[in-house]
Order: sequence, then structure tokens, then C-alpha cells
Amino acid sequence: MEDKDSAPTGPSVLQHWRPPDLNSYKVNFDAEIFRSSNTAGIGVMACDCAGEAIGALSMSIPLPQSVADVEALTCHRAIRFASEIGLTRVVFECDSLVIINALTTESGELATYGVVLDDIRVLVLGFQMLDFQHVPRTCNSVADALAKKASSALGMQVWLEDIPIDIVPLVLRDVH
Repeated sequence: MEDKDSAPTGPSVLQHWRPPDLNSYKVNFDAEIFRSSNTAGIGVMACDCAGEAIGALSMSIPLPQSVADVEALTCHRAIRFASEIGLTRVVFECDSLVIINALTTESGELATYGVVLDDIRVLVLGFQMLDFQHVPRTCNSVADALAKKASSALGMQVWLEDIPIDIVPLVLRDVH
């Protein structure tokens, strides 16, 4: 006979987006593939230590050879975006374990995206502090929404401080 009032056997861990340490920024990035148009969307969200939006980016690109190629190009664009808006102390987060592992273990040079990784390794030399972290998809919902937003826009869209109205509830949900 089963006891319906008993506690679950394992801990239930909810993972949420967390703001970065004081005096640093967090940049989340994600990609979305749009097979019908043979394109991919890139989404980037930068927040300060209070969880306030500093900037956001949404853009479409021609569809690369593989999902890992898309994620590597998205990481590259996120790093460039952070640099362009003047961030120098940054934690970069995404839900692509392949790309995070390649960057943190300095591997992947023989992959199709190896040249992109090489470019990333040069770009990050301009940062005072940086870290690459893998996060679950639930911690990357804002960047995911920005990547999806690229399907309905031509070129690149950038927002500084004022982010798109449809993205605001996602940012507020992350912070609270």
C-alpha cells in the first residue's frame, strides 16, 4: 500500500536566473533555428548586478551547418555586443553545453566551429574578468525569446536600457 502523504524521495531543485556579483554584468545568449526560412535567430540579454536590463540584441543570420555552429556564432556575437556596450567584467551564460565545454576546456579547434572559437578566444582578451557558464534552459528564457523575435525582423535590432515590451515580463520574472 502506497502512502500518498509521504514526501518525495529526492529533492526538487528549481533553478532560476541569478544576477551577477557586484560591479559585474551577466550576458545570456541563445539561438533559435528557423528551418522554413533557412535562417537562425540570435538573442542576447545583458543585465547588471541588480538584474536591470543594460542592453538586448536580436538578429537573424543565414543558417549555418549545424546547431553547434549556430551556438558558437551566437556566443561570438554576445561577446562582441558586451564589448560594444562597454562591459568589461562579464559572466556569459548559455544553455549550450557543447560550446561552454569547448570554451572552458580550450578544445573544439577541429570542429566546424573551431575558427569561431579561435575568434572568441581573441575577443575575450579585452575583458578584465569573464566567465563562461552553462545554465539550464529555464535560466535562459529572455535570450531565447530574443532569439525567437529575430524570425519577424530583418537585420539586427539593439535595445539599450529600454527593452521590447514583450520581453519585459520575462526579465521581471527572472529577477523576482
